[in-house]
Amino acid sequence: MKRIIYVNIVISCLLLTLFSCEPDNYDGPTSQIHGSIKDASTGELVETELINGNVIRTYEQGFEVEQRRNWFVKNSGEYRNNLVFAGEYRYEMFECNFYPIEGMFTLSGGENNIDFEVIPYIRIVNPSIEKVGDEIIATFSLEAGGPEVALKEIRLFAFSDVYVGNFTRFDLKSSNDRIQFNPAVAVDNSTYTLTIDLSANENFFPYAKNYYFRIGALAAVNGVVNSGAVKFNYAPYEVITLNQ
Repeated sequence: MKRIIYVNIVISCLLLTLFSCEPDNYDGPTSQIHGSIKDASTGELVETELINGNVIRTYEQGFEVEQRRNWFVKNSGEYRNNLVFAGEYRYEMFECNFYPIEGMFTLSGGENNIDFEVIPYIRIVNPSIEKVGDEIIATFSLEAGGPEVALKEIRLFAFSDVYVGNFTRFDLKSSNDRIQFNPAVAVDNSTYTLTIDLSANENFFPYAKNYYFRIGALAAVNGVVNSGAVKFNYAPYEVITLNQ
């Protein structure tokens, strides 16, 4: 009797394994998507950074419970995802360096191009970065995206590659590379100057090679729903060859 029970258990387990290994009937992702985050006023790319940068939160529709998928935006403000299911999506862009947006889009099979227009918290106007003697000098002006925006910090970032930003930077010393405002101040048409003393930071620039410099401005935002943790706004990086 025990032997019969044992055999029945083994057969049941084998059948369960067999049925659980049957292939499903779902097709794989057939869509690709690429696009840009653009300033609605100027048409320029709204740049971000590699680490803790802007994210497109997407939710594929047609399911009882929505499941969030994050699409990460490149430093340049562009994005791409080559493995996406065709269908309808809801999206959110919160806690970025621009006013929050949300909406819907539909993906067809194959390649899709979708650009998003946003209002950046701060625009960096007429940025200039150049080497003068033993200094890197950056000059620029700022423009607020709306009345809720004040200026919390400006900074000139330096790094060894194109991913230069707040989380990928040299920890510079003895330089006027950063100004913080506490409390935050109104964004006006002032011209700002930030500098990096190369001779005081030789350990960060030891080789004759290209280095990457980038201007960033951090907003303080009040009264904007879903603004969350505001991120730096950036100008395009500047490549400067240093000859040691």
